Amino acid sequence: MKRIVTRATLLARSLAGLLAFGALMTLPTACSENIDDGNYAIKTEQTITDYLSTNAKFSSIKAIYDRVKLGNTDQASVLTSVLGARGNYTVFAPNNDAINAYVASLGLTSIDELSYEQAELIAKNSIIDNRDGTPYETADFPTPGSFDLSNLNDRTLTCEQDTLSDVGGYIINHNSHVLSFDIELANGMLHEVDQVIAPSADNLAERIIAADNLKVMGTLLTATSWADSLTAYRDREYDEMNYEEVTDYRISSEPNTIFRQNTTRYIGFTAFVETDDVYKNEWGINVAVNEEGTVTNAADVLAAVEAKCAEVYGSQAMGDYKNAENPLNKFVAYHLLYGNIAYDQLVHHCNEYNYKYENIKRPQKVNMPTNVWDYYTTMGKYAGLIKVTQVGDAGFEQDSEHSIYLNRKSLYNDGRTGDYTETGVTNPGILISMTNGANDNNAQNGFYYPINKILLYGDDMRRQLASERIRIDMTTMFPEVLTNNNRGVDYRLFPKGYIENVMNESSDTHFLYLMCPGPADWNDYQGDEFLVCGLYDFTIKLPPVPWPDTYELRLGTSLNPNRSMAQIYFGDDPYRLAPAGLPFDMRQTVDANNPEIPWAEDTEDLAQNAEIDKNLRNHGYLKGPKYFNTCNGNASLNVRDRSGIYSCMRRIVIQQYLEPNKTYYLRFKSALKKLDSQLFLDFIEYAPKNIYNGAQEEDIW
Repeated sequence: MKRIVTRATLLARSLAGLLAFGALMTLPTACSENIDDGNYAIKTEQTITDYLSTNAKFSSIKAIYDRVKLGNTDQASVLTSVLGARGNYTVFAPNNDAINAYVASLGLTSIDELSYEQAELIAKNSIIDNRDGTPYETADFPTPGSFDLSNLNDRTLTCEQDTLSDVGGYIINHNSHVLSFDIELANGMLHEVDQVIAPSADNLAERIIAADNLKVMGTLLTATSWADSLTAYRDREYDEMNYEEVTDYRISSEPNTIFRQNTTRYIGFTAFVETDDVYKNEWGINVAVNEEGTVTNAADVLAAVEAKCAEVYGSQAMGDYKNAENPLNKFVAYHLLYGNIAYDQLVHHCNEYNYKYENIKRPQKVNMPTNVWDYYTTMGKYAGLIKVTQVGDAGFEQDSEHSIYLNRKSLYNDGRTGDYTETGVTNPGILISMTNGANDNNAQNGFYYPINKILLYGDDMRRQLASERIRIDMTTMFPEVLTNNNRGVDYRLFPKGYIENVMNESSDTHFLYLMCPGPADWNDYQGDEFLVCGLYDFTIKLPPVPWPDTYELRLGTSLNPNRSMAQIYFGDDPYRLAPAGLPFDMRQTVDANNPEIPWAEDTEDLAQNAEIDKNLRNHGYLKGPKYFNTCNGNASLNVRDRSGIYSCMRRIVIQQYLEPNKTYYLRFKSALKKLDSQLFLDFIEYAPKNIYNGAQEEDIW
């Protein structure tokens, strides 16, 4: 029996009580004898439409649902019909007061005066279609974070705890307070909100420029013209392709699996931005703003910031802010990423060491044993790397908020007998804030996040990043996956050209994304993978290295009989790449009887284990990292221990001197004439020479 909490109950509870409430939600009713039954309701057979029709305070949103259609054709059903049929929907229903206030803000007097487009935004922004999954109840609310599925308007909604107001326990999309929630109906879950959910239609640059505490960054974006590069939102050429969502494509290992195609291709961006106080406190730069919000000393601000940047980036093209060689231009570019990335998607929890996800589609965010990180490529001619780290429970600073930092340099208990807890930091990094006070940071095509220190990519930072092994999940190399909310959701088939960093695809290249559907012993870093099937031939653009050095480039791989054999090529010209060794056969059994991959189980003798690792390296392999487990959900099977026909390994592709201002590529070409074989792609590693051949042996993590 589900229990529906109303505002009356919430007002009597502190934040601690709210957190405890999430656990109470799943208890049987026999445990509720001390709870006022008047604050709860029992699930009925009413549909969402039935419920709205019988509750007068929702008459306005019901009238809007009567008018708005799900699709764009004459035959499309109105939302009232959709919400009256079978399904799994989450509805954040604005009450009549909320609708009236929103209508008045548009200068109108009644909902009858709303244009169809205005009514459509109100309606579609309030509904999430959970498809085959369960609707969102409060126990599933990401706090702080974003819902993993977009609403019907294809916008990501955020959620945070409401700790200051007495209105409710949650805030949806920055300003819509939840009044009553977990109203469980036959085809979904309904939550009442006190304001219409209306994500901004501004692009990312416009949102930054509009913020009252980001006047310096707004000035920099405009002067460098980077603001013009943050406007794209939807690929209209892709729309004209008219792709069907459901395909008939199947793979032999999962013949019943449906691969969906995106019917749209959204384009997005993410920005990390210093507040004006940071520029004032660190660089002594003051911004003057008049009553209209216009910066009145823009020329002085630009000159002052450029002078500081020249100390780090050099003094080329001084004063020519739109020039890619200009230090101010380089500075701004390092703050920008391709990809619309919600706060809690900056890192992905699934199967890191000792972590138990509970629900793989909505991983729990309470018990996080160790740090989780990833790397992103920044924008600009001189693209760089940014490392994003979320601190775990055992973080050196005991960060109960599990804060997220840029370019944090951690020390770990990473020996062969360690547990990879953070034991210290040589650089604590730059703290990211999820929100920006009264300013909405959720733009139509991305998010911006305030940061508490100046973000620079000078020699010191480049060397820091190049002083450790760089492990990058393939998903973060393909921004479209994040922008279009595909990560961790379902199985996808990406048509040719959909992912910009995948190029030169042959006509028979089938590029698939898979997320482990639930507890299973998949060898996937962070729970997901890409499979490429058919007579594939394609090229991937790689992230840049941070510092000139000799690197070992490795490919995370999961070997099994369904895999293929691929010739791998490497180089800096995507049309003239050189073979990187012999073809890689991913169908191999990994054990002591295979002379190609002489795997042996770890023993209690640490010196012997080191010799096993050394022997594997001599054959071009490393065991899978101890840092993650299989995707079984209970953290009981570490991929380092997996051998046999379903093994996890790292394949050394090249050892080569690489430069930071060059772009490198990997090409994969099928060496088999088999249409159903699978190329597995999961993560890459850049290991600089001081790691793979340093004074100390490389850790096994």
